[in-house]
Amino acid sequence: MAVQVRKAAHEVSCYLTQAEARELRDEASARHLSLSRYLRQCLLHYRALAAGADGGMRQLSIALSDLEARLARSVETQSKRITALHRDVQILLAMIDRLAFILSVHTPEVPDELRNAALAAGARLYNNWRSAVIEMTESGAAVDSFNHGGQPEDRNSSENYDEPSGDSVGAAR
Repeated sequence: MAVQVRKAAHEVSCYLTQAEARELRDEASARHLSLSRYLRQCLLHYRALAAGADGGMRQLSIALSDLEARLARSVETQSKRITALHRDVQILLAMIDRLAFILSVHTPEVPDELRNAALAAGARLYNNWRSAVIEMTESGAAVDSFNHGGQPEDRNSSENYDEPSGDSVGAAR
């Protein structure tokens, strides 16, 4: 009888990721079924649910279908956001690259006798800049709160702005 089923059977193919195929094989193995038989049962069960063989199961099928549609829309929305963020990051990388080029072209080389002092001053300024960036990102300071010159909007108020001492990013404000 099984031979007759195979002769009357029609082969259907689909593509799965390796993880999906492995998961389905494991599920079939756990039920002591061949992968083919397990997939056939899954498909026939799904078709019965979709056809509304049972009213409660039909409602569940509709709810799952709605959930799947909402998830698909959410994934699409997040994908668009990620694509926009990726584009913005690419723009920032191009801007940073251009800035590095401009700085390289317009910065005179330091004479050998001043090189150690220049390296020390550069390292100090760089560390101060990094500290300021870390402080700003950890405090959640909004970029909008700074004008184009990097100054707080109310610079004349001593309550909002303390004059920095020494070399720091604040000195560049």
